[in-house]
Amino acid sequence: MAFRSRLHLPAMLAAATIAVLAASPASANAVICKSGKYEVDSRDEEQLKIAFGTSYCTIRRFSYRSDAENFSKNNNMQPGKPCSCK
Repeated sequence: MAFRSRLHLPAMLAAATIAVLAASPASANAVICKSGKYEVDSRDEEQLKIAFGTSYCTIRRFSYRSDAENFSKNNNMQPGKPCSCK
């Protein structure tokens, strides 16, 4: 019986890992240029398209809001500063 449970352990670990990854938002925060101003937004691309149409572009996506905020700060893309999608 102990041998059988050891065989199932890798499968259970793989299933648990997949479940955690599925529940985690992948790149949930983005630095965007919206209507000529930088912004950090937590919506996915589909939601951004519905909300803003073509008046935005995504600069870069991050898993954590703090990473997006740090990126924008370190690259002189603070929210409210002017930007261009061109």
